[in-house]
Amino acid sequence: MTFHNRLTRILGIKHPILLAPMDVVSGGRLAAARPFAPTIRAAGVRLICQVQTMAQAREALQAEADVIVAQGTEAGGHGQTEPLITLLPRVVDLCPGTPVVAAGGIADGRGMAAAMMLGAEGVLMGTRFYASEEAEGHPDAKQRIVTAEGGDTVRSIVFDLSRRNRWPAPYTGRVLRNRQTERWLGREAELEARAEEVAHDYAEARKSGDFDVAAVIVGEACALIHDILPASEILERVVAEAERLLRSRGDNIGLAT
Repeated sequence: MTFHNRLTRILGIKHPILLAPMDVVSGGRLAAARPFAPTIRAAGVRLICQVQTMAQAREALQAEADVIVAQGTEAGGHGQTEPLITLLPRVVDLCPGTPVVAAGGIADGRGMAAAMMLGAEGVLMGTRFYASEEAEGHPDAKQRIVTAEGGDTVRSIVFDLSRRNRWPAPYTGRVLRNRQTERWLGREAELEARAEEVAHDYAEARKSGDFDVAAVIVGEACALIHDILPASEILERVVAEAERLLRSRGDNIGLAT
């Protein structure tokens, strides 16, 4: 089996796997305003919109997005509260004329196969590629991903306040729990009152690679990641596993033929 669908045709790619945008440069207000859509489309550039709610999915349709990414709350970094397993099929149903990509909690072929059974035509992965040899993340941050267990992430505004980069409500950011989150969860008002001091300490921690203070921005998929591999190997493994599962799973769950 080789995946050939609208997503691979539109983007001219071999495998329906996209790399999540992982950076701390753009603020939430910039991402929330989409006035650039007409300019993007007029330039002949493919417009990909990531959504976390049905209202945003409708906005993406109105903007004539070429691809819509449905991001569940399991994702790392900034997002909202709806799980992928309920958001994804609803977005797919809303957008029959547009390929939908699944994001949030996907790190292997099982997640990719499940997403495609829910109607996605591809997946977008961030945390799995963070733990790759080519990713520019700090080696200690990558190692924390590899050793993380289920439940080791938390969604809050602590890491944003710690770097004086508040995103608009209702966005929060998912990161690995560390001393910083444990110290300030539930004490966000006090953190803001001490913003200058905290931001200075946080910036120093980022420079020195102290991830007891600096955030490792990852999603719940970290619990499924146990090694640091070349990105090409990650890609091939995910695709091969998804293909195998989509071919064979019917027999394994006892479907009659």
